[in-house]
Amino acid sequence: MTVPKTVIGLDLGTSAVRGAELMLGKARPVLTKFGQIEVPPGAMRDGEVADPAAVGEALQRLWSQAGFKGKRNIVLGVSNQKVVVRQVDLPWMAEEDLRAALEFQVQEFIPIPVEEAILDFMILDEIQGPEGERMMRVLIVAAQRDMIEQMLGALEYAKLTPQAIDLSPLALLRSLVSDYGLDQPIAAEAIVDIGHSVTNIVVHEDGKPRFVRILILGGNNFTEALSVGLTMDPMTAEQVKRQLSVPGSAPPPGSEQAVQIIDDRAAAVVDEIRGSLDFYMAQPSAATVGRIILSGGGSRVPGLGEKLSAALGIPVEPGHPLQFVELANLGMPTEALAEAQPLMSVAVGLVLGEA
Repeated sequence: MTVPKTVIGLDLGTSAVRGAELMLGKARPVLTKFGQIEVPPGAMRDGEVADPAAVGEALQRLWSQAGFKGKRNIVLGVSNQKVVVRQVDLPWMAEEDLRAALEFQVQEFIPIPVEEAILDFMILDEIQGPEGERMMRVLIVAAQRDMIEQMLGALEYAKLTPQAIDLSPLALLRSLVSDYGLDQPIAAEAIVDIGHSVTNIVVHEDGKPRFVRILILGGNNFTEALSVGLTMDPMTAEQVKRQLSVPGSAPPPGSEQAVQIIDDRAAAVVDEIRGSLDFYMAQPSAATVGRIILSGGGSRVPGLGEKLSAALGIPVEPGHPLQFVELANLGMPTEALAEAQPLMSVAVGLVLGEA
C-alpha cells in the first residue's frame, strides 16, 4: 500500500514566488494548497535571484500565508538565461554510463564550461546513425552553478531545502499536455508560458520534449511600454495593464491609447515567439506544430492568443494545469481559482514529476 505524501512545487518568478502543495499516493494527485507572494522589485531579475535575503523573506511569508508545513519536500523550478537546453545525438550507452561520462560528452554542445555547470539529461529515443550504428537522442540541460547557488541561498534563508531541482519547461509538459479539445491527433504541440519577464517555449510530440527555448520577455514588456507611452510610473502602468487584462471586460472609456500600446507590444511579443518556433520548424527532424497551449500571467494580455493564432495559422488554446489533479478545499472562490490557474502551471507540474 502506497503511503500518501505531500510535495510542494516552488516557482520563483520575477514578480512573485508561488507554491503548490499536492498530496501524492492516491488515484489522482490532490491539490491541497496554493499560494503566491510578490517579491520586492529587483529581488528577482529575469528568473534569477538577485537578492537572496529579500527572496528568502518572501518565501517565509509564502509558507506562513499558504500554510505549507514541509521544509524539505520541495521541488524547485528553474528557468532563465543561465540555463541551456540542447537536443543532441550521442553514441548509444547505458544510462548510468552516460551519467558518469556526461561532462566529457557534452562540452562541445553547451556554451558553459562544464566545471561551472550543473548537468542533467533525458534520453528521448534510440536512433540509428548514418552508418547504421546504434545511437541515442538526448536532451541535455546545463545550468550555471553560481545561479543555482543563489537560488539555494534564498531557500536556505527561509530554512528550506529542496529535494530536487527541475527545469520549469519540463514541468509545464506534465501539467499542460493532453488531447483536451482536439478532434484529431497532431504531430507536435507547442506550450508557451509567458511570465513576468521570462517566457518558456517547449515543443513536444506526445509529451516527449523536442525543443526548449527560454526567452527574456513577458508581461513586464507591456508594463514598460505603458509606462513610457503614457508617462506614468511602473506601478500605475502595471495597474492599467491588469485592468485591461480582466477576462470578458470591455476597456474603460479613455483607455484607447493604452489599448493601442498593448496591441503594438503584443505584435512584437508574437514576433519573438514565432521566431523561436520558426527556428524549430527549420530543423530536419522537426514535426509540424499543430496547436499552441498558452499559459502564464502574461498570457492574459488581451488579444495575445488571437494574434499568435493568426501569425502562425494554428489554434491557440488556454492551458488547463489542474486537469490531472483533484481539488481539496483550497478556500478560494471559484473566480479567484480561475484567475490563478494560468499562474499554477509550473508549480503543479513540478510536483507531478514526483508522482
